Amino acid sequence: MDFLYESIGLGVDLVILGLCLRQYVNYNHSGRMLKSAAQVPIDGDLRSALEKQQDKKIPFAVIRGTVTPIGPPIRSTLVPGVSGVLQIMKLTEHRVTRGFAGFWTDNLKVLHESANLVPFELRNQGHGVEIIDALRAGVLDVDVVYDNYEPATMTLWDHIFGFISGIRQRGLQTSEAVLREGSVLTAIGELELDGKVLRMQPSEDGSLILTTATKATLIQRLEEGKSALIFRMAFYGSISVLLLGLIARKLYLKRKQQRAEDEIRNRLEEERRERRALMRPQNLTDDQRCVVCSSNPKEIIILPCGHVCLCEDCSQHISNICPVCRGKIDSKTAAFIV
Repeated sequence: MDFLYESIGLGVDLVILGLCLRQYVNYNHSGRMLKSAAQVPIDGDLRSALEKQQDKKIPFAVIRGTVTPIGPPIRSTLVPGVSGVLQIMKLTEHRVTRGFAGFWTDNLKVLHESANLVPFELRNQGHGVEIIDALRAGVLDVDVVYDNYEPATMTLWDHIFGFISGIRQRGLQTSEAVLREGSVLTAIGELELDGKVLRMQPSEDGSLILTTATKATLIQRLEEGKSALIFRMAFYGSISVLLLGLIARKLYLKRKQQRAEDEIRNRLEEERRERRALMRPQNLTDDQRCVVCSSNPKEIIILPCGHVCLCEDCSQHISNICPVCRGKIDSKTAAFIV
């Protein structure tokens, strides 16, 4: 209990530090993979280049082209005239909730989310690469074509019920995001020649990335993210060191105080023994002497056997078996011999 608050703070800080370190490792790994990824142009030589590769695939490649649907595109539900290859519809509830400490905080709850996808490819100069599992992409840049927020109309009963339940609705937000037909996209993943079809899909070394940024821009973003994470780790690491220092200081002071108390206790015990030795009778018969040291008088009775056979000094070192009858010792107490 002496280090409760410091230990809780240290635990929380180490968790945050661990999350930052994990994210830094992921950024570092993604950066290395992205730097080593081959920038492959979509042209007539791409098919022959893949045929020369092992298993007709490049494990991690970068391509860039124009989004083109394979078949009819998806028409926007809420915005006429907008079409694309991927559509994400989302209904989100904005609400205020009461936390454990009694404070009210804003949060969001997704009530409904749906996604529609048609096969599409990235084309350049009349050549194309089909994109597989676009919805599983780790990075997916889409355009929000519709975003509408409607505040909730709260009655008195709603306010009362919200106060009791700890949840108050603030409004509903409807949004639609579309990966537009004709947009220029960078795709990063595993490039494969399947028969006569060129395909890009998630790589075994990382997830699929579909972004409007270039390879150089992505590398720059990762480096900036790593720099920010280094600053955070240094900050939280300093807090951990400070908390460890506080705990170590408290522990040192506690042990120092304990050593001082032990020294005082031992000194008082030694003085008590000296006074007790001066008060003991000097002329003792053999029957009156301790059966262990044979010098001090018998002062302690052992229970339950009832043998008076030990001096107080020796009784501190014998706690299990009576030295006379070898019986089990349950307790010991002072004996007053008249």
